[in-house]
Amino acid sequence: MTEVSLSDVSLSDLFERQVRRTPDACAIEHGEGALTYAELLRHSTALAAELHAAGVGPEHVVGLDLPVGPRLVATMLAAGRLGAAFLPLDQRDPRSRRDHLLADARPAAVVVQDGLLAPDSPPQRLLDRVPSVASPAAYLNYTSGSTGEPKGVVNEQHAIVNYIEAAIAEYRLAPADRQLQFSSIAFDIALEEVFTALGSGATLVLRDEDFRYEDVEDFLRLVDKRGLTVVNLPTGVWNQLGRALRQVPHVRLPAAVRLMIIGGEAAGPDAAEAWHAAAVHPEFRIVNTYGPTEAAVAVSFAELTAGGPVTIGRPIRGVGLVAVDADLRTVPDGEIGELLISGIAPARGYLDRPDETAARFGTTADGAEGRWFRTGDLGRVRPDGLIEFRGRADDQVKVRGGFRVEPGEVGNALLTHPGLVEVAVLPVDLGAGRALAAFVVAVDAAAPPRAADLRDHLAARLPDYMVPASFTPVAAIPLTDRGKVDAAVLRALLSEVRSHPESSGSVADAVRESWAAALGGEPEDESADFFDDGGDSIAAVEFLGQLRSRLGQAPPLRELYRAPRFGDVVRQLTQDPTDSSVTAV
Repeated sequence: MTEVSLSDVSLSDLFERQVRRTPDACAIEHGEGALTYAELLRHSTALAAELHAAGVGPEHVVGLDLPVGPRLVATMLAAGRLGAAFLPLDQRDPRSRRDHLLADARPAAVVVQDGLLAPDSPPQRLLDRVPSVASPAAYLNYTSGSTGEPKGVVNEQHAIVNYIEAAIAEYRLAPADRQLQFSSIAFDIALEEVFTALGSGATLVLRDEDFRYEDVEDFLRLVDKRGLTVVNLPTGVWNQLGRALRQVPHVRLPAAVRLMIIGGEAAGPDAAEAWHAAAVHPEFRIVNTYGPTEAAVAVSFAELTAGGPVTIGRPIRGVGLVAVDADLRTVPDGEIGELLISGIAPARGYLDRPDETAARFGTTADGAEGRWFRTGDLGRVRPDGLIEFRGRADDQVKVRGGFRVEPGEVGNALLTHPGLVEVAVLPVDLGAGRALAAFVVAVDAAAPPRAADLRDHLAARLPDYMVPASFTPVAAIPLTDRGKVDAAVLRALLSEVRSHPESSGSVADAVRESWAAALGGEPEDESADFFDDGGDSIAAVEFLGQLRSRLGQAPPLRELYRAPRFGDVVRQLTQDPTDSSVTAV
């Protein structure tokens, strides 16, 4: 682990240094609007004055309950100027979810599009709730909790500043670069997108409502239209688009794209080959990042080459990353162990959860330098020193492109439905990637709740990525001889449903089978909506690919978005085959 010196530098300081270098350069583009570095500084300075007047001070939380745009970025900077931490909220999450997080965080102020909101309860300093490790709090993120409640993670300035500086160097970012802000603002990858751009003098291009794509060609057209040089994607999205690229070998990346950054889950070697094959820029690179919410975005980098190994690389400066056994002893190279992060990266801890903080964070362990965090991830160190990711040691999973979820939280929310008495929620591998599957025991076994009703129930309580892709009624949850949920039996049941749906060989049956393969469950009737049934852009691409393999044709993706009901899709596929709204293989 390379030593680094701790300092009082904050994310706001990194930005202000760049303002002094390039005050008139473009800092942010959003739709048709833009702000220079100097204009963004003035905006954030004015917001800092408003927050200060509202009583915001060091170690307070500032909630960001507003859409992605210049005001959100300026508020992040303003909070840092006051020594406060910011909590980004995704506007796509249910109102009840955002209210719950704000109630738990106890902010001193909540910034909305039209002003500031005072909290319902007195604010509390983070320092009084989670003792400081080495520097002021920088931001608060929530990760899914095994107790059924999301838990706040307090990351400090020294950790995130160290990461941003290391990332700028690894990505070779410069003022000529234009980087896309793509991820959910509540996902810490978004912080990397924002602050590596603003710390290097690059232009941050915020994703707006016009950035809607139907397939990989549309996605790259939008990338080209915005003149992007750097694209940062959740690995699940990158994997899916990479698979789609293999089906359209004539498609090329825009010539300006020199770097793709991915992170959030395991990268596929086939996707890496496809992206490299489509590259035009002579110095095109793919960098894979690894890191949990509890360690300031990421702790390692790996360059992925065509035909090369897929690893999470080596730790960044100031960080240790080793594989350990149950007693926290380093395992020999080549053996699988739990990944342990140490040094400057680990977070302060979990908000108001001292016992959980003590169980996952510490200061003495074999192979660790200074403070450490037990990730729950499995990995091994190769002979060349590169680290391979080997999955999770516990039940926590990443779904929908990298969102980290505890199935227990989803199960607890599902049990609040009055029609259910027992549930089990498991991660499953669908054609579209990693997803959640729910198995439910109904109060009335003869009339279980409809899947659509269960989805609506959860959609009012949880983010969309936490809503399972399928709901399977069962008479009872099977248990192993040790009294645990028999996940193997449930997964086999789901696999049987997906692999052997009743079929007469009709177009409708092909659509039903493809639907089940992409979402993990069949449509209930003709009115079933693909996206209401748990589909997203990744699942949609998988669904259409399944249709092509069964029927030799599929509607364009834009038609699925326009008419997503089961009956609509069947009608499109049974109309005149010369109609241009259906595309053949």
